[in-house]
Amino acid sequence: MKFNLFIISFLSIVSCQSNRTTSSTNTDTLSMIGGSKDKNGCLTSAGYSWSQLKNDCIRPFELGISMDILNTSKSYQTAAFVYIDSVQNKAEIFIPDEENSIVLNHSNDTLFTNGKFNLSKENFCWTLSLNSIKLYQERQ
Repeated sequence: MKFNLFIISFLSIVSCQSNRTTSSTNTDTLSMIGGSKDKNGCLTSAGYSWSQLKNDCIRPFELGISMDILNTSKSYQTAAFVYIDSVQNKAEIFIPDEENSIVLNHSNDTLFTNGKFNLSKENFCWTLSLNSIKLYQERQ
């Protein structure tokens, strides 16, 4: 009788170890699901984008200034984000229609530009323009 209990206990332990190996393999497979990354290794499915200024993956909606689109009739996109690096005197904009972020240089106290995009401060709020067309404005 004791021998039978020993055999049953032994088989239970061995079968549990077998399940643990399988479950760790399943965990590895599950971690890969939804794990799409961009060319810089940023986990885009979790909202990460490559920041040229920080040289790292960031979530622009956590780090940057949120800006609302001004004309929603032509786009389903609703927001852009701006990260301002006062040390480098640069601003980085994250626009949904652009594959990469865009770096703007500090021009004066109220303007960052790259000749095409302009980030200007008007009435204490940032406004992003493409040439002279205002696209986004900082949320108030």
